[in-house]
Amino acid sequence: MTLSPATLAGFTIETTARHDALDQAAHELRLHLARIPAAATRGVIRLSASAGPGDAFTVTVAPNEVRIAGANPRGALNGAFWLLEQAGFSWLAPGGDGTRFTPGRVIPLGVHEHAPAFARRTLILGCDALHDDWPAWLQLASRNRLNDIFFHDTPPSRLDRAGALRPATYDELAADGRGWLFERWDSDGPAIRAAASDHGMTIQFGGHHLPSLLPRELFAGHPDWFPLRNGERNPRYNLCTSSDGAIAALRSAARAFFERFPGADVYHLWADDIRGGGWCECDRCAGLSPSDQALRATNVLADVLAEVAPAASVAHLAYHDTIEPPAAVVPAPNVAALYAPRPRSYAFAIDDPACPHNASGHWQPFLGLRKTFGDASRVHVFEYYSDAILYRWLAPLNLEVLPADLRAYAGAGVTTIEDLAVTPRPWPGPAWHAWWFARAAWDPQADPNAALHAFCEAAFESDAPAFEQAFLALEDGYRLLLDLGELQQIPRHDILDFSDTPREALAAKGRQMERALDHFHRAARSIPLAPAGMGMAAREELAIVISYATHLANRVIAWDAALAGDRAGALAAIADARTALSATEDWCQRHLTPAHANLAANMLRAARYHTGSIETLIGAITVP
Repeated sequence: MTLSPATLAGFTIETTARHDALDQAAHELRLHLARIPAAATRGVIRLSASAGPGDAFTVTVAPNEVRIAGANPRGALNGAFWLLEQAGFSWLAPGGDGTRFTPGRVIPLGVHEHAPAFARRTLILGCDALHDDWPAWLQLASRNRLNDIFFHDTPPSRLDRAGALRPATYDELAADGRGWLFERWDSDGPAIRAAASDHGMTIQFGGHHLPSLLPRELFAGHPDWFPLRNGERNPRYNLCTSSDGAIAALRSAARAFFERFPGADVYHLWADDIRGGGWCECDRCAGLSPSDQALRATNVLADVLAEVAPAASVAHLAYHDTIEPPAAVVPAPNVAALYAPRPRSYAFAIDDPACPHNASGHWQPFLGLRKTFGDASRVHVFEYYSDAILYRWLAPLNLEVLPADLRAYAGAGVTTIEDLAVTPRPWPGPAWHAWWFARAAWDPQADPNAALHAFCEAAFESDAPAFEQAFLALEDGYRLLLDLGELQQIPRHDILDFSDTPREALAAKGRQMERALDHFHRAARSIPLAPAGMGMAAREELAIVISYATHLANRVIAWDAALAGDRAGALAAIADARTALSATEDWCQRHLTPAHANLAANMLRAARYHTGSIETLIGAITVP
């Protein structure tokens, strides 16, 4: 037997106790059910919550009563959203337009118990454009049963702006080149904390700010506070963790940081965002790995945090040259590891033995972190499924890889899983990547094809089958595009800039790119000219995806042809790459806001640089 949404819409809503999250659950139920014409049948929805850990829930559905019982108040809110999903609602993008209703659903009678695979499920808002719209993104995360929001800044913000106002224009923000998270928290911090409380969500805050706590201007008076490299003290990057003066200055600045930005459950003050060479080689530091030096600094922060906010913790970032576990330094009790495998391959699951780059280069260091920190629950995972910087303007579906990753992490005992959302551009239409992360973070056993079908049905209505085919074609194309093969990353280049080492790997990559383009173009052909639902916005999204994928693929093809001495082939491919880059720039002219400038300007500049480098290479080909 079942309950219809119309019957449910006629029920009154009661809470058994006062709590922000319970009140929010009642509000969400009333808000959504008011959109459904109510039947004459009357009944009641009763919301209750225990005080235990975790945000599992039980929903008991009877003909005239629905009882939603959360393991804690956030669990009751999860139960309310589950009930609304059964009634036909889904939340596919931030804002009111992202709320969708699919008619014809029914709610089965009986007892429905649900518990998440991960205790903490985090959406990371990683740039100014997302911070500007934080209420809508926090709401979207909450409705999709995420329970943690992380305010992170790419590029890093400045601590010392002394009340300066954020520029209003694209060109001014591009010239500034830094983030404005700190000013956002100064103005909106109380509202963010209140909204998080209403939604039963915890908060994380910060990013690559360790160097900011020791201003480089101090080098002239205190060179011993800064790293020794190649026999000389150098103010670039990080600090000397063996310097008593540097540690005293770090403690003082950390206290000011935690007091200025109160209310987070986890703080992040990471080292410089470089792949290596940022740490100290003095006699007292030389025996310590980059991971040990980073953890040594983090332990200092943790000591201060224990005095300022005893319930909070601080993260040790395992990333680039700190991905290997610390060997000589023991983490303080309020330090959690944050494992961030950015250079991995997203064509394969993180533990897939078919990909040694992942299995040996990333999964094994993760397993080592578990031993160092003594408990897998102290190793948080920072993943990149919604990172349009890493993906170079693109938005991979990660249809199979994402849940496979999460099964591996859950099986290893991880309790905190996080998804970085950061972008140089708007995401028109439904945000599959964020929606799919939320689904898989709750249940890594979720069926990808069933999820895709439900998503397309909600987003695109009668044109759902066409979009399913388009998304599957995109998935095939992305798997080819994202495969790093045996390519070795070039220093100071990003992962998807690729490389020509070893040479045969670039040739293989070129052939993959040709096949990938076939799939991307097949996706474009699958979509109707005037699609239903959110389809027109999705077409705009697909436009930049096709443009930049075409640019990137042809750039690689031209590179390979140039090295092979095929001048004609290289010229044809680089011309196509230029045309596609122009299409990308045209899209950006239409869609970018000033808030995107501090990322978009640099990324477009980098694309022009790489294209120009290949054109130079082609120009050097000797014509017989």
